[in-house]
Parts: sequence; structure tokens; C-alpha cells
Amino acid sequence: MAGSAGGLGFTPHFAGFTHRFVGKALGATMWFWMMYRAKQDGPVLLGWRHPWDHHGDDHHDEHH
Repeated sequence: MAGSAGGLGFTPHFAGFTHRFVGKALGATMWFWMMYRAKQDGPVLLGWRHPWDHHGDDHHDEHH
């Protein structure tokens, strides 16, 4: 039941230029966003830094 009657098999349609361009643009945006967030949140995700820690020790604000 799953075979074709003519024996030609599955012939996929080729994607047009617009679909290929949009697919590559969205894929590139996804990878850019993932790398950006990994740069920002990577240490927290890997457990190297806690999110409630300060970003640097150069802040010497007096909180009274």
C-alpha cells in the first residue's frame, strides 16, 4: 500500500529562490541569536556563575 503504482518513487519539488533565501536568513538569525545568548548566559547555564552575582568587582557602590 505504501509503494507507488508506477514505480517512480518519491520525487520532491525543488524549493524556489524565495523559500531558500528566507530559510537561510531565518537559520542564520537563529544561530546568531543562539551564539549571542550563549555568550551572555553561558556561564550561568554551565554553572560557572550565579545569576544573582554581580557582573564585575569594579562596582564599589555603597548601599545603605
